[in-house]
Amino acid sequence: MKVYSSIVKMKKYKGDPRFYKIIDCLKDIHSRKSDGYAPNQDPLANLKECERMGIPAYKGVLMRMLDKVSRLIELSKGKPDLVQESFQDSLRDLAIYSILCEILYEEKNH
Repeated sequence: MKVYSSIVKMKKYKGDPRFYKIIDCLKDIHSRKSDGYAPNQDPLANLKECERMGIPAYKGVLMRMLDKVSRLIELSKGKPDLVQESFQDSLRDLAIYSILCEILYEEKNH
C-alpha cells in the first residue's frame, strides 16, 4: 500500500521523480545532523554561533557553502576524497545549507 500511495503522490508533482527522492533524502540528512549539533535546543544553534563574533548566521552559512563548492571543484578535478565525503554528499550538504541560509536570512531580515 505504501508503494502505491507513493506513486499516486508522485503523480501530482511535475518534473523528474528523482528530484523528489533527493528531497526526501535531504530531509533525512537534515534530521540526523540536527540531532548531532543541537539535540535539545534551537536546531540552528550551531549555525548561529558566528553571531557571537558579529557575523550574521546566514553569512556564516554562506561561508560553509563556499567550503562545499571548493570541495566539489577539487573532487571534479579528480582529486582523492580524503575526508570520506563523496561528490554526492557534498552536493546534498550544499542543498541543505542553501535552505538553512534562506531560513536564517529571513529571520535576520523580517
